[in-house]
Amino acid sequence: MEVTMVLTELGKKWHDEIRKVVKEAVAEAGLEIEVQESVIRADEESIDARCIGSPTIRVDGFDVEYMEREPEERSAGVRYFNTMAGWKPVPEKGMIVRALQRAKEREAGK
Repeated sequence: MEVTMVLTELGKKWHDEIRKVVKEAVAEAGLEIEVQESVIRADEESIDARCIGSPTIRVDGFDVEYMEREPEERSAGVRYFNTMAGWKPVPEKGMIVRALQRAKEREAGK
């Protein structure tokens, strides 16, 4: 399983919190994997990085929020997630855990 995270310079004040949430989600999903991380600085870089905004977290290539329904827009800006507490620049841990669990099920052939 491959977990990648694209962060942007514009969202760097949330980087530590995002890393913490991702680390907790990986642990809660019962995995011991390394999360690949990259930081981009400009919208031009967001195209190659497939960055929807910071953070873009992917599990086996699928965005944790959109999965197969990913929008085509790319941005080096800050991304906001619709959470129970309103729009936040950090995704809820449960969203990431669910994406990891779906990937585990795909690997197991379920």
